[in-house]
Amino acid sequence: MYEGQDGGRNPMNMYTAFKACILIIMYTLCSTVPAFAWTHGQFNATTDACAGCHVAHAAPYPKLLKSGPTQTEFCYLCHGQGTTSAPYDIQYGKTVDGGNSYTSTAGGFERLWIGPGSNDYETVTSRHTVMGYLPDTLNQAGAWSGPGATQLVIPGGTDTLTGNGLVCGSCHDPHAGGKTPGTVAWVPPGSGSSYSINNAVSGNPRLLRTSILGRMVDEVIFAMESVGSFAYSATDSGVYQVTDYVYGSAAWCGACHNKFDTSTAGERIAGSGHAGQLLGMWRHPVDVHAQPPTGGGLGDVTVATGTPLELWTSGFSGLPDKVACLTCHRAHGATAQINGWATSWPRDTGIGGTSDTSALIRMDSRGICYNCHGAGLYNSWSDPRVACGDCHPDVNSLKGHDGDGGVACDFCHN
Repeated sequence: MYEGQDGGRNPMNMYTAFKACILIIMYTLCSTVPAFAWTHGQFNATTDACAGCHVAHAAPYPKLLKSGPTQTEFCYLCHGQGTTSAPYDIQYGKTVDGGNSYTSTAGGFERLWIGPGSNDYETVTSRHTVMGYLPDTLNQAGAWSGPGATQLVIPGGTDTLTGNGLVCGSCHDPHAGGKTPGTVAWVPPGSGSSYSINNAVSGNPRLLRTSILGRMVDEVIFAMESVGSFAYSATDSGVYQVTDYVYGSAAWCGACHNKFDTSTAGERIAGSGHAGQLLGMWRHPVDVHAQPPTGGGLGDVTVATGTPLELWTSGFSGLPDKVACLTCHRAHGATAQINGWATSWPRDTGIGGTSDTSALIRMDSRGICYNCHGAGLYNSWSDPRVACGDCHPDVNSLKGHDGDGGVACDFCHN
């Protein structure tokens, strides 16, 4: 007779209790709402952060990860809708500081929080198609499909992704560590002067990678504001919203979308800001000066609702003045609707797999163009720092085409 049958220890009861303990531990480890401090960096010798993502001996997914099977689902463990483990909800495009919510400046992968009210969210019409989602179609982001959905083609890129294709980790380094905004001393390209950028993060904020597809992209600067704090298990963390894109997005995004990056040395026609001679197509210049019009609802350059210009300058006014990728596009997802002519031209005819979508643009149809250029034909250009030829090569204009000197730009644009 086993000891315990008459009131002592019963091995079967002990085994049952042991199994219950294991189940409780696994449930705790795999819960969708874990609480932990400084998950992505600022570790120390007694950190609990590793356990936020990994399980040493009972992990349900490869790399000892707590969630999956796609990396997207794993990141949604903390950064998805309804979780309480991080202030940044990338699935529904929202930042929270405990009691308040803010619209994500990058956009969401499925929805975008637009403020209090009966309709708090808008559905995205295009996204960066990370693993698990099907490709976008006209005014409709692709549906969730699971592990079999991978995006290998890079629109506007000469490289092709392999394996799982585009994943969150393609752009973000989960172990890079968070940085608190402070004063950044910086010498802009083309300037001999040092500038102090307040409330900024340099050296790739938001866990952005410093190397992508073998290309070094290690100088990205964002200015941020603190909107509150978020309580982790052991400490509170500041919650930050981007207020300005200071420098670097053209080169950083261009690491993948290199066909669209005209900032790289050797890819410009002198004085044009374009790169047609190498890649067979004319493209809007980036890292060039712009002076949006004002009045009449034009010239909104805010991160929240407009076409934000980067802050870096070559010694001019110090005001936002440079066109970059994030001027026109959001990073994660956009809710813009496109119609009419805006649907009639593929983004990149040289690569299969692209489609006529809203392409992460910040405004409906071509509002991003009108916001800076106004009515085009009737623009008055008075900025002495920029000549027409800086963006528009004479060879592709009316000037000189009729053999007798042609028509000067200011004949129409005066």
